[in-house]
Amino acid sequence: MVGKTVIVLGGGIGGLVAANKLHHLLGRDHRVIVVDKNPRHSFTGSYLWLLNGKRTAGQVERELSRLERKGIDFIPGEVTSIDPAASKVTVGGKDLDYDYLVVSLGAELDPGSIPGLSRAAINIYDTDGLTEARKALTSFSGGRLVIAICRMPYKCPAAPYETALISDNVLRSIGVREKTEIEIVTWEPAPMPVAGPVMGQAILSLTEPRGIKYRPNSTINSVDPETRQVLLEGDDPVPYDLLFAVPPHKCPQVIKDAGLTGEAPWVPVDPGTLATQHENIFVIGDATMIKLSNGKMLPKAGVFAHKHAETVAHGIAASIKGKPQPKPYDGEGYCFVEIGDGSAGFAKGNFYAEPDPEVHARKPSRMLHWGKVGFEKYWFWKYL
Repeated sequence: MVGKTVIVLGGGIGGLVAANKLHHLLGRDHRVIVVDKNPRHSFTGSYLWLLNGKRTAGQVERELSRLERKGIDFIPGEVTSIDPAASKVTVGGKDLDYDYLVVSLGAELDPGSIPGLSRAAINIYDTDGLTEARKALTSFSGGRLVIAICRMPYKCPAAPYETALISDNVLRSIGVREKTEIEIVTWEPAPMPVAGPVMGQAILSLTEPRGIKYRPNSTINSVDPETRQVLLEGDDPVPYDLLFAVPPHKCPQVIKDAGLTGEAPWVPVDPGTLATQHENIFVIGDATMIKLSNGKMLPKAGVFAHKHAETVAHGIAASIKGKPQPKPYDGEGYCFVEIGDGSAGFAKGNFYAEPDPEVHARKPSRMLHWGKVGFEKYWFWKYL
């Protein structure tokens, strides 16, 4: 059997799982390559621990070159083009040929699409922003903390609510919570709407007793840094003293330029196999667009990238070895919800269920928090 080359674009959660699983299934007779412009993997599952000082940026990152020890090649560089017709990608000016391509480039943040947002708000979706948010919280003397969810979809739907809960805890620890209002302003009609009313109510049952206000159905048009106001469409401005934001998300341009999205904003894929309309190209994780039976879209979250990656790896390995295709992805997913006081909640369910996702939430406990800590340790051991 002639050795095949599988290229994985992106060294995030989906990319690492895909590469490790492919190497395990295929062995050294075939080549697995990971490409990423960032030489370090950043584990997003631990990001919000930067907000309460339980982690630093360096503690949630590892060098992607560690993949080489496993027999997986790593090429640092930015992907500048994907050519489905020629079965090649261009990285740093060099062409790389592939037999199979797994695209796990995620979603890009687009704060510039909302006037004033970049100047006024702290971005809570990267390590630099969370480090800055930590400093701002610990030096805050009171006022109005606003957490703005600017558009949908956005990755890790629980993160803004975790941010509010953790911020509440941090402000209590420094003695200024009674002098602070916390308000979540969101485009959503309810917390995590795709997961259904049970999950939404579970989130509100955590935020409301802590005095965290919730303003749904709010379209943010712009932010005025001079007057410190979030300007809404058809509603009164929301004043703030400290502004944390979930910026709008968009599909990476290199994916669009390759024609993988077609006329859609994200990449349509087969919900079971993650196959695209192009032969031997699979897209996983945040860049995908998977419509559920209730008309909503599968959320963008690390757990789905993880599950997608395993499905695609088994499918590619079966194709290369001439074996029957494995079972398709079944829509299972789960989510931890950090509270900030040493406890965490947990939700799990089937997002492909009909007519709506079937999601069940567990009450927060310290055991669940330590379960997430254990998963972080397992992650770095298993995949890097």
